[in-house]
Amino acid sequence: MLKKVEKELEHFKNKLFCSGNKHKQLEEIQNKLENIPYEIYDKITNGSLRVQIPTIKSADETLDKILQAKCSLSRFGDGEFSVMDGSRIHFQNRSPKLSERLKEVIVSENSNLLIGLPDCFGSLDNYVPSVINFWRKWMSQKREMVYSYFDMNRIYYSAFFTRAYMPYNKTDEHYKNCGEYFEKIKKIWAGRDVVICEGVGTRFGMFNNLLDGAKSISRIICPARSAFDKYDEILSAFVDISPDKLVLAALGPTATVLAYDLCNQGYQALDIGQLDLEYEWFLRKGVTYPLPEFKYVDGIKEGRKIRKLQDPEYERQIIKRTV
Repeated sequence: MLKKVEKELEHFKNKLFCSGNKHKQLEEIQNKLENIPYEIYDKITNGSLRVQIPTIKSADETLDKILQAKCSLSRFGDGEFSVMDGSRIHFQNRSPKLSERLKEVIVSENSNLLIGLPDCFGSLDNYVPSVINFWRKWMSQKREMVYSYFDMNRIYYSAFFTRAYMPYNKTDEHYKNCGEYFEKIKKIWAGRDVVICEGVGTRFGMFNNLLDGAKSISRIICPARSAFDKYDEILSAFVDISPDKLVLAALGPTATVLAYDLCNQGYQALDIGQLDLEYEWFLRKGVTYPLPEFKYVDGIKEGRKIRKLQDPEYERQIIKRTV
């Protein structure tokens, strides 16, 4: 652990330029960075400092659990925690009710529901620099808040179950592993009737072979933004849908709550997030432009414009609309 800390601090230290009185403060920072690994090591080994990290199963272990036990999954990421903290995110208005529902979900003791967390509370070695920088900044500001919702004796699962490709370092081995992972994930819906609950323009699984093997595909179309404002209507849309059907929900924080409620009603419901877009990026080997045609890409400003689609197969799959 000490070597990892030293490596990270050395990388940061080399970015600092210290010379003369003008840079005295930076020199003090450099000296602190040089010595802090030893200070931390001493505190840990002598018991005066306790470092806690939640236990989070890997994406592969999460996938195995879903395949073996047909569990449901509710995922929590920076957006969900921001809403829980009373903030808004750009595709969901501030909602005290959604905040309370998310707090209800994260402490759920339903054994059929897996709670997914981002595996970013400790080492970040496997991620690309932009992901590393984001989570370091986010954790420095939010760790105390998010820890208040955790049970450190609980086993959590991977929120990155649906983010298998883009956040990680792009190597030939990673690409090979992702190919195997996506083929394995298709086993979840192989031979099953699937209901996709998605925002306008998401078009999950369209124009690629991600959903190949599903027995049938139906869609419930919901608002692309602030979907939770229509939550009662969204949940009511399942009143005449058989619990034997697999539900894939791609609706941001609303999907986190929906998977929980449907699981409690006997469905297998997966908060599937951006899995379809991850698959698109995987097929393109990480090239994000041009954007996937006719698909809403929330993470890219240019991708938030919803294009009209006239596709008979897509229209045939739509069974309900809540917009």
